[in-house]
Amino acid sequence: MQFNSRFDLAGSLVVLGLLAGVGPASADFDGPRLKGSYGFTGSAECLVAPGHVGDPNGSPLPNPTPGIALPNAGFQANLRPNDAVPGSSTDAFATSFAVEGIRKFNGNGTGTVKGTVVGVTIRPTPGPGGFPHFPPAAGSADFSFSFTYTVNEDGTWTSTMVPGSYTETHLTGPRTGQTSTVDAIPPITGMISEDGKTLTAAHVTTAVETHTYSNGDVEPRICHRSRIYIKLKHDDDDDDRGNGNH
Repeated sequence: MQFNSRFDLAGSLVVLGLLAGVGPASADFDGPRLKGSYGFTGSAECLVAPGHVGDPNGSPLPNPTPGIALPNAGFQANLRPNDAVPGSSTDAFATSFAVEGIRKFNGNGTGTVKGTVVGVTIRPTPGPGGFPHFPPAAGSADFSFSFTYTVNEDGTWTSTMVPGSYTETHLTGPRTGQTSTVDAIPPITGMISEDGKTLTAAHVTTAVETHTYSNGDVEPRICHRSRIYIKLKHDDDDDDRGNGNH
């Protein structure tokens, strides 16, 4: 087996162990080796920058551009909300959530995620006037998406959501009954344990993603996420167990 010159003997043994734990070893490292179902939990928080119209302290307004982000939504180059400028009051807010679910690696560089998210949005929130406007609240949702992944010679792995594959169904809270999509969750990167049964993952840089709801709300946001994964079974070809919540 060929290794990068920066690997010493101990590092070589670790990689051999990784390959033995997550897939059949070959004469040369040749790409994806992770296969099977991994249960996970994790947490995240997002800075949401929906922009605003009208007077935040005046009368409530309906969404003037359903399905389209407001003109002052999103972020400046320095990652501050676009409406966070002198003489203006930003309607940006933060939301945090925890997740649990199952990530299935197909063994060929593709996979799927299913799970449940429970989140809270605390003060300060936009309004009570203008648009958007809402009080603090909590909620939950089921979601799923597809992904691609690579496994690296140094025992790390990277995964990217397939654009357009994320769907979410809101179960509790003010958005009960709505659905939503996310255009592209930024890539996650993590490490693989020596036996291949435990994975870590997190974002390693900032990126803007857009959350679009079936009622017409569009919310650009920047999130941080971290996950811990554990192998659920030894037979990689078995179907997932449980309810598949994310």
